[in-house]
Amino acid sequence: MVPPVIAPQSYAWSRPQWTLFISAGLLLVLVSHLGFMPLDTGDEARRALVSLEMMLSGDYITPTLHGERYFNKPPLYNWLVIGSYRLFGDYSSFALRFPMLVSLVLLGVTMFVFVRKYSNPTVAWAAALMTLTNGRVLLYDSMLGLIEITFSLATYTAMMLVYYYDRKRNYWLLYLTTYTLTAIGFLLKGLPPIAFQGLTLLGWFIYTRRFKLLFHPAHFVGVGVFLLITGSYYVAYFTRNAIPFQDVAGVLLTESTKRTGLAFGWGPTLLHLLTFPFEFIYHFAPYTLLFVLFIRRGIWTILAKNSFIVFNALTFSLTVLIYWSSPQAYGRYLIGLIPLFFTVLAYLYYEHSSPADRGRWWVERVWLVTTAVVAIGVWTAVFYPTTRVLPAAFWKTAFISGSLAGLAWLMSRPSANRLGLMIAVFIVIRLGFNWLVLPGRATKRQFYQETATQAALLTLGRPLYGYKTTVGDGPATDVSSFHVTAVRGEILRKTSKKIPGALYIGDSLTLASERYKTVGKLVLFDRHPASIVQFE
Repeated sequence: MVPPVIAPQSYAWSRPQWTLFISAGLLLVLVSHLGFMPLDTGDEARRALVSLEMMLSGDYITPTLHGERYFNKPPLYNWLVIGSYRLFGDYSSFALRFPMLVSLVLLGVTMFVFVRKYSNPTVAWAAALMTLTNGRVLLYDSMLGLIEITFSLATYTAMMLVYYYDRKRNYWLLYLTTYTLTAIGFLLKGLPPIAFQGLTLLGWFIYTRRFKLLFHPAHFVGVGVFLLITGSYYVAYFTRNAIPFQDVAGVLLTESTKRTGLAFGWGPTLLHLLTFPFEFIYHFAPYTLLFVLFIRRGIWTILAKNSFIVFNALTFSLTVLIYWSSPQAYGRYLIGLIPLFFTVLAYLYYEHSSPADRGRWWVERVWLVTTAVVAIGVWTAVFYPTTRVLPAAFWKTAFISGSLAGLAWLMSRPSANRLGLMIAVFIVIRLGFNWLVLPGRATKRQFYQETATQAALLTLGRPLYGYKTTVGDGPATDVSSFHVTAVRGEILRKTSKKIPGALYIGDSLTLASERYKTVGKLVLFDRHPASIVQFE
């Protein structure tokens, strides 16, 4: 039997003026520097390069990296990036990151719609803004054109539709919509969404003692829809590429298991089991400090008063085990699950705690002290060599410090909504990050873009290859490869052959004992010197 949903309550913080102001400020700080930052020197460059190569080859079925088949990720996110490239008419950083930004906004809106329907506007706004403004998302993933935000939108929506259609007793739509989204998730990232879907369905129907619904005819049709969507792509892929199925399947399986205990063994896995909770709190701070709200008697009885909250708590508890047992699970992998966690925290904060509760009191004091310390510490920017030379550095620092000091003062006064104030604090911190931290990073990234661009211009009109393992041996060189490829309009392939009249990118290791003439220079990440050469 499904527990009841408690009727929504109203709070002063749910007034549109406050929430719209916070949301507009958040959107502004997210967009303002999205195109300002050149391409990142990590996985973002790989997403950009694979998408660009698909455009240049005209083959939108077969992802490649340096012209070689790339099996690690299915192509859906590449298609979104390609669509964005065509929409904006360039290969800019903004175009690359635009799908992520749209997905991030839709994730917040989707959270608000579902959480508001089954709780109240205050909990809904808080849960959505906590998801968008925690340290991991706001200060890292919201700046990069990576898969995880879009993947999180697909998986979270699928989870919510399980609950939504279950309450309506519409199991045909439940299975059809969620397996469609699972297929989309699979085409974004591979196998993980299958595990999320299975654990969500299994956990909820076992908890509500309706296990037989797993054998509803619609479930088998839903699986069929999943196979039809994913299978259609792979039929097209193998029709175009005469390669064994196991080559592709093996890479997908390896990508999904290489960070798990199966690959690392018992020792690292046991250590990760102990450290994971602390890593989780760190990545999604400051709101994860509110985990203390779970430390009370009868917590499950409290959660059980609202079936939607139970669903979020149960689904998070089951799906997070995938990463809890994986020693090399990166923080960004958990973004799709934190909406569940923050929904429960927001509910406990506003519905079942007060400022006088000991655990909450201490967390809010930590927030207050941290805000005050950052308000003072930000003044180091006017003395630090790389920031004091920035335009209007003094006035930007003064604005950030004054804003944080004002929020700290509000936080020190009696308030039932210090969580809302902390959300505002992090938006101000992101603004300071944009003004004082990102320019230094942009300069470093711009260096790699300029050196690759200048080298590429020297090679126009002549064949160019990466020699042996100079490029493409890892994601570190993908940023240079992308800029070279974008300037030349040709895929930068790797080879160990010496082709008459061709130019090569080589470094001291690959060019050792070779006879060649140097045509130009470039610097690969990280400060790794390389040359444009012609073999004699």
